[in-house]
Amino acid sequence: MSEPASLCGTSCDKQTRGSRRGYKLTTTQTSKATLKNRQVDFLAPMENISIPLGKDAVFTCKIDRDVQPEQLQLVWLRLDSQTILAFKDRTVQNNPRIKISNEERREFSLHIENVQPEDAGVYVVQINTNPVSQMRAYLDVLVPPVILPSETTEHASVREASNVTLKCAASGHPPPVITWTRDDNGYITPRGDEKALAYNGSELVLERVGRADMASYLCVASNGVPPAVSQRINVKVDFPPMVWVEPRHVGAWLGGSATLKCETEAHPAGVHFWFREGVVLTNSDKYDILFEPAPEPQAYRTKMSLLVKNINSKDFGDFVCSASNSHGSVEGVAKLYEVDIPPEARTTLIPKGKSTHRTGAKKKEKVLYEKQGQMEQDQPMPVEEHVKGALRKKETGNSAPRDSKTSSFWSFLYALQVLLIFFLDRIEW
Repeated sequence: MSEPASLCGTSCDKQTRGSRRGYKLTTTQTSKATLKNRQVDFLAPMENISIPLGKDAVFTCKIDRDVQPEQLQLVWLRLDSQTILAFKDRTVQNNPRIKISNEERREFSLHIENVQPEDAGVYVVQINTNPVSQMRAYLDVLVPPVILPSETTEHASVREASNVTLKCAASGHPPPVITWTRDDNGYITPRGDEKALAYNGSELVLERVGRADMASYLCVASNGVPPAVSQRINVKVDFPPMVWVEPRHVGAWLGGSATLKCETEAHPAGVHFWFREGVVLTNSDKYDILFEPAPEPQAYRTKMSLLVKNINSKDFGDFVCSASNSHGSVEGVAKLYEVDIPPEARTTLIPKGKSTHRTGAKKKEKVLYEKQGQMEQDQPMPVEEHVKGALRKKETGNSAPRDSKTSSFWSFLYALQVLLIFFLDRIEW
């Protein structure tokens, strides 16, 4: 880039006067007011400026001595476009954002308000010495990152075991750094790299994706100029349904209830049903059906449960858990089988004098349950009480005096007889 010409008395090309780019430098004339032999010089170099977009930038220079205003000609210009911005105490640019100030006779400033990316460049200040004295400084406009939608993936939907490439592009100055993370703070496994919580790069390639890779991925663009920006990209992995039944066999007794369970995985979300002998089951007095989708990011999982109430003999057999989506369908079978009523449930499930067992066992069960209910109401007296009571009767019934040995012998025989009768009675029952 060429050096600017001396501006001491420099004329402005009349063809460009008033143009939006300002006055262009020419060297067709020279001034008679040139300060000879560097009578004035700058005190210190002008500093470069880095400033965020939209802020105000100020370049300042100081001279080393007082000079009469009519003798000093100070000019501000853009070096890259060779455009004059200000001459002496007035601006010559048709740009309201550019202003000049002279706080003291030795200090001069160029103000650029609400800086924009096009304001970045080299700025020069000159004074009319011979040879020309000048300083230059660079204005760096810091631009926060902006996501470029046209070059960024919106969302991705792929089949399981396929590869997927996610792209994220952003503009800004300095150039933004792209960082990938998962919205659920899960691990990312980029192609050729170990799994990690974050990955840097404009492209994220995932190989042989599985349902564990299904998540919302965040593309974060940052360059040190706030604010950082992000784009959420949803990755969906499609696969046919799968089903798990656990437990596969469930026992229940007549008159009771039982819960059958199965879990499915499918994407897109599957349609779920419970079947019994080819008939779709619905909520009713007989059945309670519940579907519980898992929260994100595992929303592809669904828990299914079927509560069978007031079980009768026709309810025993296979119940089918079914799931289907656009990629296929699958079924799982849970078997409900009959078990004996546990002792603790007999008195509540089968009232005294009634039986729900099939013919052939009704009378036997009826007698058994009636006898069990009777025993629960009339609990037998402990053996010790039988013996003690018998001894008391024996002693009170025979008041004749006996020697101690004879009395002990007969007491022992009597107690033994009572015990024998008690145990025989238990065995017969």
